Amino acid sequence: MKKARENHLTYLFLAIIMIPLSIYINYPYIVNGEFPEGIMTFFLGTSALMMSYLSPHLFPKDERTKEIIGRSMTVNYFTLFGAFLILFLLTGSLGPLVLSATQVLLVLFCIMITAIPLTMVIYSKLI
Repeated sequence: MKKARENHLTYLFLAIIMIPLSIYINYPYIVNGEFPEGIMTFFLGTSALMMSYLSPHLFPKDERTKEIIGRSMTVNYFTLFGAFLILFLLTGSLGPLVLSATQVLLVLFCIMITAIPLTMVIYSKLI
């Protein structure tokens, strides 16, 4: 229980630091209509916020924890394939968006680091 509380506070501290910092970093890009290069910081902050919530659910290593993680990973497998498909359609030769390879990888990474804890939050409520 002490480990869960310790992790909760650590993740919460990281989220409180990273989310405002990312807004400060990305604001000029968004105002100018450019791709925000520091967007990963925002998604890492939101991920830390979700992990702060999940800490009491995940750190007692029991059957419920294993089921939450297992179901979440299964759903995220399909989520990433859906993200690949959508990005392919949006940035392909006929798509309306023009992104560099680095930007596409950045978007995929942001989807991955957000989707995993988000599905864990959903399954922690359902299980």
